[in-house]
Amino acid sequence: MRDGNRNGHSKLDRGQLRSAIEDAYTELALHPARDFHFVSGPPLADRLGYTRYMLRDIPPEALSSFAGVGNPFRLGRLSPGETVLDVGCGAGTDVLIAARDVGPRGRVLGVDMTPAMVERAQQCLLTSGAPNATIEWGHAESLPVADNSVDTVITNGVVSLTPDKDDTFREIARVLKPGGRLWISDIVVEWRLPQHVTEVINLWTDCIAGATWIRDYPPRLHRAGFHDIEIGEVFDVFAGTQIEANSSMFGARGANISAKLGC
Repeated sequence: MRDGNRNGHSKLDRGQLRSAIEDAYTELALHPARDFHFVSGPPLADRLGYTRYMLRDIPPEALSSFAGVGNPFRLGRLSPGETVLDVGCGAGTDVLIAARDVGPRGRVLGVDMTPAMVERAQQCLLTSGAPNATIEWGHAESLPVADNSVDTVITNGVVSLTPDKDDTFREIARVLKPGGRLWISDIVVEWRLPQHVTEVINLWTDCIAGATWIRDYPPRLHRAGFHDIEIGEVFDVFAGTQIEANSSMFGARGANISAKLGC
């Protein structure tokens, strides 16, 4: 398989990687009050600039399992009637915010690869009463979504966990309508990671080994058909965590990134 940060051969087993990621986020879904090596829940949402207004009426069950790395809603404003896709939706915090923004004429679909997160998100939709939102199981590289059917794609803390970024961006481009928007919150690194680092599964689940070199982001998106690519504000999501030292070593941080699909 191709390395997550550059082309070439990698010793990393895709099945083992997915299993490790699923285990980590199953724990967050089922036991959100436990101590994790990353910040999560309401303290993280506050760090990332989610306001009380944005989080109003979000069920505690969704917010307690929140594990984003940025705030895609600071990249623009959703319009009533839009169709929105959240790739890697977790317990559904961003899905519920988007569902409220697009209104009853809009539609929001959340997709996640962790069954426990899918179940938790579905329960949160029932609790909140969001008839215009649905949650499905799926992978970022193979989305259960029709071609050219989405106005805006959001994704928060997920691209860094996908082993092939080019496949992920091509798949997102497939489901977007021409001229559609992509709002990414993702981990980026200041230096290109050496291959031996990208083969350590623990560093993948730490959201470091799969992070994209910040200079690679625009060309990757451009190859998938995106333009107007902008890297915006950054977030020190690892400050005060167990992996702060490792994140500092590679210059890893959260970043908001926006792009549009070519017409």
